[in-house]
Amino acid sequence: MNILSDRSVFKISGEDSFDFLQSVVTADISPLKEERAVATCLLSAQGRVLFDFLLYPDFNNLEFSCLVDCHNSEKTELIKRLSMYKLRSKVVLSDSVNLSVFICDEKKEGFFSDPRHSKLPFRVVREKETIDFDFLVDSDFYKKRLDLCVAEGPSEITRGEALPLDYWMDKTSHVSFNKGCFIGQEVTARVYHRKKIRRRLISINNQKIKLDPSKITDKSLRFINQIGEIVLLLAPIDLIKKFEASNNESEIIWFNNYVKFNYYL
Repeated sequence: MNILSDRSVFKISGEDSFDFLQSVVTADISPLKEERAVATCLLSAQGRVLFDFLLYPDFNNLEFSCLVDCHNSEKTELIKRLSMYKLRSKVVLSDSVNLSVFICDEKKEGFFSDPRHSKLPFRVVREKETIDFDFLVDSDFYKKRLDLCVAEGPSEITRGEALPLDYWMDKTSHVSFNKGCFIGQEVTARVYHRKKIRRRLISINNQKIKLDPSKITDKSLRFINQIGEIVLLLAPIDLIKKFEASNNESEIIWFNNYVKFNYYL
């Protein structure tokens, strides 16, 4: 069992909290009532990602409530943004500084399947003092997650610029097209239904040297960031479809060499 050192937790409760969340976030949060976790986003009115986070049902109350698992650098700002949207709704946002997010490769009691990909570890929120764990080497989990092209947090998903579908969020369950309106829904639905997705996230491994983005000669590739030895890029969707159709190993020419790239499967 391992702790994720870059994640923080807060709580959303109150008699209007379900309807409030359902109206602003991108995912259908109904699975929370079925004791399942939900991955979701908060978008701008222009359909750009402002925050991404996970939600877990909170079993300690009779009324609906949930725990929010977000990047620790964004917790204060996310609470502030949600507070701005709730207006007079009976919703309470409570910081939970004593709670942390843990992961485990085995399904244990109280742990939730990560809704973003079946190969990701199970997750749970607990107080540090109530659980025995080994500290995670962060790069191990990052590599596994980014090999699957499941991005999270501000260093991987460019805030205020990223389109959710470019980051496979129609596949990772972040976005629902059946639940009704949410902030940024019109732009996102138009891109999806008109098949206007132009790019998708890919990752390249084993980049030992810190990359200078200006040296990338293939202008069809959009550099996002380098996380350790992993480079994140947005690649033309036609390139990815070519390998999906052929089942061949996915490769691109990268600094005069053929290198394998990963995409969401």
